[in-house]
Amino acid sequence: MYSAPYLFFQRPRGYSWREGTNPALHKLSTLNDAPDDLLPSLTINVSEPDALMTWLETNNAALISDLLVFVDAVDTAPSPQRWCLLFDKLQREATKIQNLKVYWDSAGPIHIGLGKSVVFIRGLAQLKVERSLEIGGFYAKHWPRYLEEKMGLKPVDKEISPGSPWVAELKKYQRGTEGRNPWVDTEDGWGDVPRATTFTDLFKFSRSQTPYSVDSAISFYRLLD
Repeated sequence: MYSAPYLFFQRPRGYSWREGTNPALHKLSTLNDAPDDLLPSLTINVSEPDALMTWLETNNAALISDLLVFVDAVDTAPSPQRWCLLFDKLQREATKIQNLKVYWDSAGPIHIGLGKSVVFIRGLAQLKVERSLEIGGFYAKHWPRYLEEKMGLKPVDKEISPGSPWVAELKKYQRGTEGRNPWVDTEDGWGDVPRATTFTDLFKFSRSQTPYSVDSAISFYRLLD
């Protein structure tokens, strides 16, 4: 028995199949040619939007049934604008997404990720999702309410539960994000997105923010369960 079709886009170019998927799918030049019995569903796990954009040049976005977005926080991570190019294409062409999961990574104080980016969240909210919306990681205070209003689905963060140490970590990250208004704001502020950092910047951030010690990778894999 083969596992459900599942593709990773984790490098700037190319993609990989999850172990256990049907080898017959690997041989196809485009999944547009896949018979229904080979492709009853398709999960896309993306942290590199450019790679997925290239794949979509020869593959129909309407094949995607489940979308997992991992927003990395490394120096070379894609910008909000690059993500928005993907979101714009998906909102027009990915008409059958049933489930969406989004995880915002952060390894502060320098690698803050895109959890405070209004450009990113406004782009993400364009997606059409039918069944469920799950979020995780580090994101601004008003993002869940904004997503619910725009997408018509209540976001669920499974890491948030009574007594969970994660709640305190998330509140630390959200401190100071109360003024970020995705309903009105269309551009990111200086401290909302990663940028080239000098020693002066590092000192300023270290005085104003608390580094996060939560193991982001573990939290992300919990999101996939």
